[in-house]
Amino acid sequence: MSSEQQHLNVPPQPHDLLRQHLMERLLTRLQSAINQLPLNLDYLEFLTRHELILFESFSEQIGSVSNITEALQNLYDVIKREINARSMPIVEQETEVGPGSGHPKIVIEKEKLKNLLDTHLPVSCIAKFLCVSRRTIYRRMQEFGLFVRGSYSTVTDQELDNMISAIKSQMPNAGYRMVQGHLVSMGLRIQWWRMMASMHRVDAAGIFLRLTELGCVVRRSYSVRGPLSLAHIDTNHKLIRYNIVLFGGVDGYSRKILYLDAATNNKASTAFSFFLRSTQLHGLPSRVRGDQGVENVDIAHFMFATRGTGRASFISGKSVHNQRIERLWRDVWVAVTSKYHDVLHSLEEDGLLDISDEVHLFGVHYIFVPRLRADLDTFTGGWNNHPLRTEGGLSPEQLWYMGHQQDLDEGESLEELQDPGIEWESAMLQGDTNGTVVVPEIVCPLDDEALEELQRTLDPMEHSQSHGRDLYTRYLNIVSNQQ
Repeated sequence: MSSEQQHLNVPPQPHDLLRQHLMERLLTRLQSAINQLPLNLDYLEFLTRHELILFESFSEQIGSVSNITEALQNLYDVIKREINARSMPIVEQETEVGPGSGHPKIVIEKEKLKNLLDTHLPVSCIAKFLCVSRRTIYRRMQEFGLFVRGSYSTVTDQELDNMISAIKSQMPNAGYRMVQGHLVSMGLRIQWWRMMASMHRVDAAGIFLRLTELGCVVRRSYSVRGPLSLAHIDTNHKLIRYNIVLFGGVDGYSRKILYLDAATNNKASTAFSFFLRSTQLHGLPSRVRGDQGVENVDIAHFMFATRGTGRASFISGKSVHNQRIERLWRDVWVAVTSKYHDVLHSLEEDGLLDISDEVHLFGVHYIFVPRLRADLDTFTGGWNNHPLRTEGGLSPEQLWYMGHQQDLDEGESLEELQDPGIEWESAMLQGDTNGTVVVPEIVCPLDDEALEELQRTLDPMEHSQSHGRDLYTRYLNIVSNQQ
């Protein structure tokens, strides 16, 4: 808003508000990216290019932005030159060991370095991890014939567009970081700028829609010593109206999803089965934090039996204070759960779903639960490999790997883990069921012959253009013909 407008007390015009919003957003994102160490140049390149395109796209609405776009272009060019310089082979002569010949050559095993590069960690991070300089890492890479830039996937733009279209059809609200994470989980390493350009080709409308809907959640600072020091578990009831409950567990150190699944009941035995399977895959946490619901009773008893009492093996408290898992549920809702909520709600509005009818509810479970579980598996792969802004662009899998290389002889004290709103080893042993969400079990309303025919004629995982809605209507037709 101009000084003349302020003097005349004229309300700001829409283009002024948009310009101010874009400027504040640009400064916030650049400052956040620059403050994260080690500096992730690939992400900074992507961010600068993205903001440049954004300002050029809105130039007609907000007026002349040539000074801003010129500055962004200059910054982009500097970043590109630095990236290219870092990818050039370093031919500096190494000092050999011998009398009076200087420092001995630092020994780095080729296999060790290759494994670290395969995790897609930035070279600056690998250098810090191995306690050597970045130049030493580049020299060893040259010596062993290892190149970071050469590890990028060589898929064509059309192939990349097809893969991102498939991801977006499964999770329409997935943003840049989640799509990047999904590509990594598929074994692909794609440059930020290529991924961004592809998303603009296949999902331009969605990108601008998410831009207008972005919000900001302020969270408390949080840290634990290493992987499996503290796991966060919870249940999510966004689909409880349809007797569907989500169960999840997250590693407090790395944010890695340890398990994420769905069931048609809220039993303690169900929660424990998901938790136990995760311990077999990832290891047993030192401590577990969950809410005071009775669905966590079996997990609490298991932790006390295996890790002991008097050391906060299970920490109970309000779900809203369990910030690691609460953030997960927010992203699960955006990427997965909201899609099923909308489909099921539309079926109710169209008179095709009566939640008091066991035949209808069984159909919901038969069609949508397998699809939901598959989407949760896909989401887990994307989440565990997506770059975290607050961790310098490292992913949960990378943090998990690095954390396991640390020497953690001593665990946290109870004082280090103390937090308002939590109780130490008390709530879960009281058997208090106040406030517990009870999910009635649905008994299959079909006889054995009818169920076999249904399973033979209708696969719930068939391709669907409507996220399973068409399969549910086919289910209704099949069941009605059987009666």
